[in-house]
Amino acid sequence: MTFLRLSIAGALALAFGASAFAQAGSQCILAGRLGDSGWAPRMQGVELMGADGRAIASADKQALAGVKQARLSSPALLSRCDGGAELALGPETPGPKQAVPAVGPGVVTVEAVSFPRLRRGGELVELRISAPADRVTLVKR
Repeated sequence: MTFLRLSIAGALALAFGASAFAQAGSQCILAGRLGDSGWAPRMQGVELMGADGRAIASADKQALAGVKQARLSSPALLSRCDGGAELALGPETPGPKQAVPAVGPGVVTVEAVSFPRLRRGGELVELRISAPADRVTLVKR
């Protein structure tokens, strides 16, 4: 599932360059996954903050909907925003790894929070962000 999201981002980055991707349409990062028992897991290196700058550690959807900023301690992969849509299926066998766009460390503004449902239970916590073009780089993992 995630591979398809990254492949699309990677294709955009390779075709237009990372800075063009940063300026094109909405960009999202994943903050983690919500399961029956809360965070399962929360992404390392992503700290969620409210409008007052205080950390939000709760896995409650109402609290997460109040996220206005994210502090990144390491690059976070950028992907297209799925919102409430069902995630597309990726290929059955992954292809070669390619460089994909990521936003570098620091604070980013969160424009919206959504919770795309996973086919096998749980939901992703997707943050639509404003990533300054000068902080978008290509990474290969």
